[in-house]
Amino acid sequence: MGLGLPIEQEALIERLRKALDLTLYEAKLYIAMLQGASDPKEASVMSGVPLPRIYDIVKVLESKGMVYKDPNGWYRAVSPRALAAASIARLEEDSRRRAREIAELAEALERLGSKQRAPRYVIVKGAYNIVSAAVDFFKASAVAYITVSTVMARDGLGEEIIKALLSYIGDLRVLLVEGALVERISETGIPVKVTQLPLLDSISSRVGLMVIVNEPFGEPVAVAVEDQAQAEPYFRRLSSLWTSIGGGPQGNT
Repeated sequence: MGLGLPIEQEALIERLRKALDLTLYEAKLYIAMLQGASDPKEASVMSGVPLPRIYDIVKVLESKGMVYKDPNGWYRAVSPRALAAASIARLEEDSRRRAREIAELAEALERLGSKQRAPRYVIVKGAYNIVSAAVDFFKASAVAYITVSTVMARDGLGEEIIKALLSYIGDLRVLLVEGALVERISETGIPVKVTQLPLLDSISSRVGLMVIVNEPFGEPVAVAVEDQAQAEPYFRRLSSLWTSIGGGPQGNT
């Protein structure tokens, strides 16, 4: 059996296991070799790893790039900084690969659902679901209005919806009832105008309409409809209001 380890070293071993997905023996043996274990017997004593297991585990560490063979036939630990750099590079490559896979999957699913109409009516709850529903309902729109009053002015919901729709809609226009978001939204370069009229938080196109409200002491809730008969009159009113307001984000009526 190995010697008892200080509490600080036990904590380091546990962090090493979690960070690099190691077994307990792998982490302990790497630490022992980092501290200068010069042969299998010393490595066993310092780490607490049974001597018959030492060579198997050191081979695993070698395959993970954590140790290398020295001219004497034993192994040396790779320096922690070099190990960290290599591990971070692998994580970044894995993240990029995963991101590509997700993007490719999304494109495949888009093609699969391209012929499926969006639901005519839908009620969604929660900011993330509202952003997703907004994209589903309005991504094919040539022109859309977003009115930001109270609900979308909180917790960045209006900004998230605008960012999501910018990728799809060429002519996106924002009417602000309150000026809290005007500077941040104006930085996106999209047209923004301010009005004092009491508008609801909404997204509007010629064929779709979404109204966003807030549950009392709860999450935002959106009701969306895909129906030109209901959507176009509201769209026309917003178009008239937009035209009547002076240019620039400081205009109001």
